[in-house]
This record gives sequence, structure tokens and C-alpha cells, in this order.
Amino acid sequence: MILLDANVLIDYWRQPEKLLELKITPDKFALCGPVRTELLHGARDNAEIDNMLAFFQGFKNLLTDDYDWDGCGMLLNTLRSNGIHIPFVDAMIAFTAMKYDVPLWTRDRHFKFIQGFYPELKLYEE
Repeated sequence: MILLDANVLIDYWRQPEKLLELKITPDKFALCGPVRTELLHGARDNAEIDNMLAFFQGFKNLLTDDYDWDGCGMLLNTLRSNGIHIPFVDAMIAFTAMKYDVPLWTRDRHFKFIQGFYPELKLYEE
């Protein structure tokens, strides 16, 4: 199982044939709440929101709980204490990937900074 970041899906959302070329299928990949939120936030209209919601249904959703919010806060605190500021949503995605011990497929450089302090964060290589 590989956790998909929104930036990977955004690149291919408007070109569904690219998803097939990359073999992005629900049996191999997962989503989490923050990724779903980022995608819905960028939707152009209600029809696209409906399509995204239907698309999400096929994927395993890695759930979060109170433990994750606390852990994410501590992760952000560690980074900030070391002079690194990243978006909250990226911290939560990283924490979710570490919790479930799954690699994260992303194109966002923030995750390399996180990995520098949390080597247990596995990043999927394209």
C-alpha cells in the first residue's frame, strides 16, 4: 500500500489516462483525510467535487484519530524548534504515513525536511 499525496493526483486528475499508465489503482494505493481535503478544495465546480467523491470511494482511507492530531502537533513542534516551517496539512499527511508504516508518494519537498528528523517516513520513488 502507498499513500498518495494530492500533488501526485492533481497532476493526473484532468488526464485520467495518465492514472492508468501509472497503474494507480485502489488495491495498491490509499488516501487520507488531508489529501482528500486538499483535492476537494481545488475542485473547479460541484460536478468535479462529485467526481472526486466517487473517485475517493474506491481507495482505502487511512483514518486519523486524537492520537494523530497530538502526534502531528509534536512533529510540527520538533520541526519549528529546528527552524523548519511546513504547512500543517503536510505534517498530518506525513504523520499518517508513518502511523500506517506506508510509503508516501509525493512531489513536495517539504517531506524531505520531515524525513530528515523522522527517518521512519518512507517516500516512494517514482
